[in-house]
Amino acid sequence: MISELKIRNFKSLESVDLNLGHFNLLVGANASGKSNFLDALRFLQGAGNGFTLDEILDGKPPSPTSVKWDGIRGSSGYIAFRRRDGSVAESVELEGCIRETNLYEIKRENVSYRFKFEPGTSKFEQWFGPSECAWHNNEKILHDYKLVLSNFSYDKVFSKGLVATFDSTAREYSRLLKERDPSLTAQEVESRDHLSPELFKLSPEAIYAAHILDALPNMQFLDPLPTELRTYSSKAARLGENGEGFAALIHEIESNGSKPPLLEWLKELRPDEVSDLYAIPGAVNDYMAAIKEGYIEFPAPLISDGTLRFIALAAAFFQPSMPKVLIIEEIEKGLHPSRLRLLLELMRSQSKRTGTQVFATTHSPTLLAWLTEEDRKTTFVCTRDTESGATKVRSLAEVPRLEELVKEHYNLDELFEQGWIESVLHES
Repeated sequence: MISELKIRNFKSLESVDLNLGHFNLLVGANASGKSNFLDALRFLQGAGNGFTLDEILDGKPPSPTSVKWDGIRGSSGYIAFRRRDGSVAESVELEGCIRETNLYEIKRENVSYRFKFEPGTSKFEQWFGPSECAWHNNEKILHDYKLVLSNFSYDKVFSKGLVATFDSTAREYSRLLKERDPSLTAQEVESRDHLSPELFKLSPEAIYAAHILDALPNMQFLDPLPTELRTYSSKAARLGENGEGFAALIHEIESNGSKPPLLEWLKELRPDEVSDLYAIPGAVNDYMAAIKEGYIEFPAPLISDGTLRFIALAAAFFQPSMPKVLIIEEIEKGLHPSRLRLLLELMRSQSKRTGTQVFATTHSPTLLAWLTEEDRKTTFVCTRDTESGATKVRSLAEVPRLEELVKEHYNLDELFEQGWIESVLHES
């Protein structure tokens, strides 16, 4: 989980420091900077994929080993903060901390990362790990760890070998090998022939780099389009950004036994109506999603936009291949205000169940009415400073007197609609 994130001069985000949770909600008016924040997450994803700075910002065509990368919205020409006087920031920086990473069953706590670059130049610096073990733009370390991760399976590069390399003590190394395989002789332990020699090139810095660059790419951006959800699809362990593979995912969820809890969420959305959810087989090993109301079948083309989108968002929490971070823009699309509470409960509970961190944006004041005190700590209000044009991002818990007013039974959604929250934040 990304527990901390600091952003400097990235688009409208001149200076932002956030402590994050499992469920993070961004609210604010149009052009307040919510989408720019999501672009910052996409930047981290691209950096984690090992792309060059130009590729991260401007895109990368598909290749035999990677899918197409669309780059950052606005590309490199608009990545740095622009002040009202027309001047542009000289450097951009993203820094933070991942609370826990788990690579080959080795856990690391609070591993930091930092990316800094100067737009218009080739200068792109990267740091990973704690301060005493920082990795600074070392291409050899990057190559070594990628070689190990790409060429050797868990059976060959087992976790205790990595731990032993990190600990770098012969006694601990021997003990771990014997524990792993008691049949090994002392000579075999000393020779290390049964392990890849590439493994022993890894320094502590490379191990930290491996943890960070394994965690950051595993993000999923999701904005399901009803037109896409109504089509046939085949083979999907994870939804596409616009809902590609939706019907095939429903089939997979049916097959692996995850359908009952998903169906319960759908029944909560449409009580006394929906009795089943399933995938209809097509002609060539593909599927179309369908629901049943009593004895009547409704294939996806007959299902309302809001219901389809809700099913897709719910199904995203039952994917066989769950992301570490799930990012959803405008979660209220197509949903009646009375059903927003259900959507909030879905994301809150399933992010905790799966361990997937959720970032979502909304324009709906109604949703704010259902937030708990814990939710408000990671619900962030985006506003624009009238003088500098910079986006300020502050949690609802930081709004002066807000908790006091909530305890006095003021409605949070009304305070937001009336502009009280934004006005207080502008003054503070």
